[in-house]
Amino acid sequence: MPTEKQRALRRLAVLEQSVLTTWIQVLEWDRLRRWVLDNNLLDDYKEQPYFSSRQEVTKIQRALKKSSSMFSRFLTFLGIK
Repeated sequence: MPTEKQRALRRLAVLEQSVLTTWIQVLEWDRLRRWVLDNNLLDDYKEQPYFSSRQEVTKIQRALKKSSSMFSRFLTFLGIK
């Protein structure tokens, strides 16, 4: 069973990974973030299992061309994509 400290660190991680939509969430995030910083718990926060269990998905693709640039228009004229 997780301790109160572990639950608070996990809740902060969840809040930081999501879009805050209410003032209650913003205030909770601020309170937890200050608690971590004031109690020197940043290393504990970074090393929690929540982060190691998440997968990062990286999508590799070509950068979009800016259609308004002269160079882009020139490449389009030549038929180069």
